[in-house]
This record gives sequence, structure tokens and C-alpha cells, in this order.
Amino acid sequence: MSAADDVPDERAFLKFQGEELAEAWFENEGEQTTLIFRIRCDHFQDAEQRRRLTCENLLTAAAVASDEVESWQVGDASGTDIDLIEHLSSLPPGAKYLTIHVRMKLPRPEVPGEQEASLQQWQALEVMWKTILGLEASIDSSRLGMDGLRAEMETAFKRSMSVEEKLNALQSDVVQWNKSKTRVHHALPKVREFVHRATWALAQPERKKLEDVFKNDGEPRDRAISAQSVREQLEHLQKERQVLFAQGNAVYQECRGILGEIQRALGALQRNAADNARRKRSASREKGKHF
Repeated sequence: MSAADDVPDERAFLKFQGEELAEAWFENEGEQTTLIFRIRCDHFQDAEQRRRLTCENLLTAAAVASDEVESWQVGDASGTDIDLIEHLSSLPPGAKYLTIHVRMKLPRPEVPGEQEASLQQWQALEVMWKTILGLEASIDSSRLGMDGLRAEMETAFKRSMSVEEKLNALQSDVVQWNKSKTRVHHALPKVREFVHRATWALAQPERKKLEDVFKNDGEPRDRAISAQSVREQLEHLQKERQVLFAQGNAVYQECRGILGEIQRALGALQRNAADNARRKRSASREKGKHF
């Protein structure tokens, strides 16, 4: 895929340790699933940034386990592990993106002709279901944290300077503070989108059907249900949850960074304003001594 190719709307913007790492989305062709990462070259200009660009960090940011991966591919090169920095360095001048295809392992096939799954098979599927429940709990926790973060950002954005700060603040500090606050406008829509998706994730009809399947502790209500069909639904739901979790984590880290930037700018403004006020008072006292 070239940089000019269209990318799907349902993609996650991944971050690692607070820094943007890549865009990611899943593509399906038959039973085969491919996880695609698209990396902006201009995000990895210095050595410190490039050290973060590893296969392990990409999977961590996307909430994908390494044992789910069959192989990696960049251009004509493929394997179980690749040197992303080498491929990034070998791109032609002017290239904007490095695109990486991660081929996911196929689900384990069932024995031909076996329509009903054994209890052991269903217990294995129940483990997958519990993994999804764990992801959903993490997503819900992120949603609650995001609501609080949104309130903090709105409060920080609406804060105005006191009379003392207006009289003594440096113009450069005021400009920097206002500039940092404008980033709130770009982040809040992402917060609202994640909160909306996380809120309605549990209401999906497909998800409710799977919940009904696993109400009897690993033994389905209807033993004629195809285990392969349930496995496919579980894998699809798990990938959706992984992408949503990664999106929430990326948005949360971005918002924490914006809040931190606003607080640092405000702190600098307040310190310099206080220093300026003290200098003015000192100068006034010195002037009074000469009368």
C-alpha cells in the first residue's frame, strides 16, 4: 500500500509512552486477517524517536499479543521479525509513510464433519470470551477516566487570568498559554467519539448473542451451535475491542499531554507575573526613598 492509498475510517492512532507511533487498522480477506500499520516518516527524525520504533512496541500499542502474529512484511521483505529502522532508512527521498503488513495466525480448524463441539472446545472458547470481558472492563475504565479528563480539560480551557496576572504577566507567556489551550478544541471531539463508542460497545446485537451463548459456564445452551462460527465471532469481537482499547489509550495519553502543557504554560505565566509584580513593588519603594 502506498502513501497515496486510501485508509479506512475505522483506524486507531496509536501512541507509545505518550508519543504518536502509527496508524493501525485490520483488513480481512476470507479467513485471513492482516493488521496494517502506517508510520509517518517525519515522526522519527532523531535517534531517540527511532529507538521506539520496534515490532514489540507496535504490538503493545495495538494491544495485540505477539503469539497471534504469523509474519511481518514490509515491501518485498517478510519474516517473523523485521528491522523497522532499516526499512525506514531505506525509503526513497520524499517518502511520507512506511507501511507494515502483519499477517495474523489463522484460527485452529475443527475436525472435518464435527458439527458439535466437545465441552473441552467450548471451555477453550469461554477463555476467549473472558479475555474479551477483560478488554471491555479496561475500555469501560478508560471511558470513566476520559469523562473526568474531559471535565479537567474544559475547566483548564475556561480558566481566565486574575487581575494581578493580567497586570503583570509577560505577553509571551500569555501567548504560549492561549496557544496550549487551543489544542483542547482538537482533542475534545476525539474524547467524545471514544466515550460514545465505548458506551455503546456492550449494546451490539452480535455481542449480546455471544453473551447468551456463554451464560452456562462454558457449556452452550444449544449444543448444535457451530464452534467454528462462534470462534470467528469471538475473534472479530476481540479485534474490535483491541482497536477500541488502543484508540482510547492513545486519546487519553494525548489529552494528558495537553493538560500537562497547559499547566506548565500557566505555571510559567504565574511565576513570571509574580516576579514582575515584586520588581514593580521594589522599584516603587526605591523611588519613594528619593522623595
